[in-house]
Amino acid sequence: MSVRIELLLVLVFAHVLLTSCQNVDIVYLQALKDNWQNTPPNWVGSDPCGDKWDGITCTDSRVTSMSLNSNGFTGNIPPSIGNLSKLYWLDLADNKLSGSIPVSDGTTPGLDLLVNTKHFHFGKNRLSGEIPSKLFSSEMTLKHVLFEDNQLEGTIPLTLGLVQTLEVLIMQDTGLQGVVPTEIFSIPQIETVVLSDNGLNGTLDFGAAYSTHLQLIDLSNNSISAVTQRGTLTANLILLGNLICLESEATVPYCNHLTESNSSYTTPPNNCMPPTTCGPDQTSSPNCKCSYPYTGILSFRAPSFSDLGNSSIYTSLQSSMMVSFESNQLPVDSISLSNPNKNSDNYLLVSLEIFPSGGERFNRSGISRIGFILSNQTYKPPHSFGPYFFIGNNYDFFSDAQKGKHKSVSIGLIIGVAAGGCFLVLLLVVAGLYAFRQKGRAERATKKNSPFASWDPDKGSGGCPQLKGARSFTFEELKTCTNNFTATANIGSGGYGMVYRGSLPNGQLVAIKRSQQGSTQGANEFKTEIELLSRVHHKNVVSLIGFCFDQGEQMLVYEYIVNGTLKDSLSGNLSSKK
Repeated sequence: MSVRIELLLVLVFAHVLLTSCQNVDIVYLQALKDNWQNTPPNWVGSDPCGDKWDGITCTDSRVTSMSLNSNGFTGNIPPSIGNLSKLYWLDLADNKLSGSIPVSDGTTPGLDLLVNTKHFHFGKNRLSGEIPSKLFSSEMTLKHVLFEDNQLEGTIPLTLGLVQTLEVLIMQDTGLQGVVPTEIFSIPQIETVVLSDNGLNGTLDFGAAYSTHLQLIDLSNNSISAVTQRGTLTANLILLGNLICLESEATVPYCNHLTESNSSYTTPPNNCMPPTTCGPDQTSSPNCKCSYPYTGILSFRAPSFSDLGNSSIYTSLQSSMMVSFESNQLPVDSISLSNPNKNSDNYLLVSLEIFPSGGERFNRSGISRIGFILSNQTYKPPHSFGPYFFIGNNYDFFSDAQKGKHKSVSIGLIIGVAAGGCFLVLLLVVAGLYAFRQKGRAERATKKNSPFASWDPDKGSGGCPQLKGARSFTFEELKTCTNNFTATANIGSGGYGMVYRGSLPNGQLVAIKRSQQGSTQGANEFKTEIELLSRVHHKNVVSLIGFCFDQGEQMLVYEYIVNGTLKDSLSGNLSSKK
């Protein structure tokens, strides 16, 4: 009996310990919320994982991803983030975070404890102080370290060379000084090193065993006076704007100004013979078919290559995207990439055209599904492109948009039909009067139970809500634009029900509030609610786009705020997501 009791106590203790470990991440995120201003509107409730806070991804109640770029956060980086031991992705770029970079000191946690994290994205903030040597160690598994456009000082820590998994290092315009550590270039997987626009000086030494994976080394606009190189360096080295280029004859390649071929690439056609001639608004696809493509811009924040004229990188992007579209059974015949260029933030922008299969136009379902795959990052590009986002253009060429082509009808036919119908009309008048009275009685009884029952959406009469600028959606339409209300589209919940992010056929993102099953709100109350909401039109109020009262469902469709808070919108400080 005592053995059983001991075993039971062990199991209870193990359960308590496991539950505590799972819930501890929630406590740390609550501390993060208290530390920052301008947090997302749906950061409410006591459980960031269960309530699905924007930008937070969890697995078994453990935080695995924090994708929080471009939110306008202010405040410091909380040391408690260092306790998120399962964190894989940490992206705090493009905010207004200030203060120093926190590391542990024996009693307080820090970012150096994140040994399982692969991405450190801290660019475009207001961080200050030195980069602590303790931030990096041989136990870390980082792939991306991005600190560009901050207000740092001091030198690049030698410990950075201990991170043997590092692939991309970007610290441009951060205020760093001193000599570039030789150890950085011998990291086995290092591909990109961008340290331009700093105060780095002395001799640039690549060491005896630099990585063969190096593609780009950009140290332009520093104070480097000499270069020590052993063997042949195949990477693209840029030293323009350094002392070495001012004092020497400046004939070496790394002192020459490089002109990147930003706009030369376009996906080539597949031997169109003879050349395809398309009609107005149509475009010839790579497969030589005239159609109406879905277009937009892909923005890559941290590409690891510099040669924008290398067509092979776009071929790999194109191939991987087609594989993703085909695996998700999207109606795509081909895609075309064009006009690759870098903007002032050094983001790589690529124009995208997606061509329909089985016809010359997409239907609304096709556009909605494509927008969902790209907007929700279901598609993963080749790793050298880094993180991305997609901005789609409105699509005005739906296959179901051409309706009711008018045909001329002879006057004689009209007169004949009218004359022949007069007698029939007279016969129907009496029956019609009787039917009208009966119909009125039935409608009055029906409206008591369902205010939408007599509504013909094409006529806007009967029980139709008196809407101001809003429209009705069918259940199937909203099911399609949320990918069947998938969990990845779920962005919140409350007493009313669940909230989903969706993409309408024209590419517009919307927030869909879906009433939970068994809601106590009746049809009359729902009708009154949408009539009131549709009348509210103000630049500082989220607009109602439409509603759904179909198949027993009650749903409201609002415009979707991509980032920022209500306070941001009211003050005019909402930062546009890049």
